[in-house]
Amino acid sequence: MLEPNLFLIKPSPEIFLKSERVKLYFNKKLRENIKCALSRNNIEFSELEQGRGRMFLQCKEIAKAREVLGRIFGIHAIAPVFAFSAPDLLAIKSAAVEYCQGRIKEGTFAVKAVRSGEQSFSSQEIERAVGAAVLQAFPKLKVNLSKPEQKISIEIYEEQGLCYVDETPCFGGLPQGVEGSVAMFFSGKKEEAAAAWLLMKRGCNVFPVGKDAASVRKILAFLEPWNAYRKFILTEPKNLEKLIPEREILMLASAETGVSKKDFANYEKSDKKQPLPVLRPLLFLPKEKMKELLETIKGR
Repeated sequence: MLEPNLFLIKPSPEIFLKSERVKLYFNKKLRENIKCALSRNNIEFSELEQGRGRMFLQCKEIAKAREVLGRIFGIHAIAPVFAFSAPDLLAIKSAAVEYCQGRIKEGTFAVKAVRSGEQSFSSQEIERAVGAAVLQAFPKLKVNLSKPEQKISIEIYEEQGLCYVDETPCFGGLPQGVEGSVAMFFSGKKEEAAAAWLLMKRGCNVFPVGKDAASVRKILAFLEPWNAYRKFILTEPKNLEKLIPEREILMLASAETGVSKKDFANYEKSDKKQPLPVLRPLLFLPKEKMKELLETIKGR
């Protein structure tokens, strides 16, 4: 059975809606976060290459890298892939069938192909040719183009081909750091993990502010893997005004959830005492979504 020899990283689609200058900056931040997370987990890699709408990571510890990369914001999906020479349809069919050995099961499948470059064949021709070859090699399979149980992905770039069958969806969002820094208040409530996670997903660096307590440290430990494995430094509330210029803090944040008229009156009163505007990302978040989010933070 052929083994994967490359790791494919698909950045969030919303990154590519930005202008060329902004897109370059976002991709640079994403690469920095990926390298940081890999290094802090002692995962050796030889190269992290930027392609068109893709990043390609060369490393040997595929399983460990998949676990680490699954927590990096700004990534849409990841997959171990088999890279091969693809001068013609025959080579593509051969590589796809060989790589699928031991990786696809009985049931339904579909082939999805994309390509760029000057080839003599189209993406649809790749899908038909590979689909027919797979059916011939694995007669117990059936084609289902609308809701396949398994998907064989083929990507062709000039004469370079990629084949993969086990793509892992990630959490998308924006690379941390592209939206600046936020100082967030922590007191040890579980909701604070959810609020910080949402801010980090939208590209913010979060700097915790609160008393040093076991409950706060526990929450920050859960959040650390989502912070590209960077450790959080807790700032005492009395040092907040010093933190703001040091870390170029743009906003403050809180995990409050109340949405009554009294709650908003209290927010207005307390916000007047703060040196910066206060974000409250959990307002109007349904309870079931909160529960799901907290399970995600702890479970991955």
